Amino acid sequence: MSDLVRNTIRFILFVFLQVYVLNIMPHLHQLITPYIYFLFILWLPFYIKKGWVLILGFLLGMSVDYYTMTPGLHAAASVLVAFLRPLIINLFAPKDATEFSYKEPSPKAMGWNAYLLYALILTFAIIFTCYSSSGCRLAPLFIF
Repeated sequence: MSDLVRNTIRFILFVFLQVYVLNIMPHLHQLITPYIYFLFILWLPFYIKKGWVLILGFLLGMSVDYYTMTPGLHAAASVLVAFLRPLIINLFAPKDATEFSYKEPSPKAMGWNAYLLYALILTFAIIFTCYSSSGCRLAPLFIF
């Protein structure tokens, strides 16, 4: 399967799951809505140029925004993740050319520690952007 077909299927699948499954299910503790749509951006191949990643991030965010009636919320968060992605990959990717023979970010390509840090930083970026842009305060999350 070509990369274009695989990524097109991922795009449609993640938007469908986010809109028709995760946004419909009852919120956990009335605060938490699971977000998985941004995994599309995290799993894009390494060779895609930064400009295309930003455009794809914007289209992904606007697709989710269209169905959830949140104009620009997910688009802004997705563009931020798309902007940070190459920086984080350059920070954590193996520097040796012989180790860097994979097409997509994965634990096998980057190593478990680097991949977990990559995913954790970008997950935090999208969650923080969505919460701060939607008017929700983060303070109630940190009160025990």
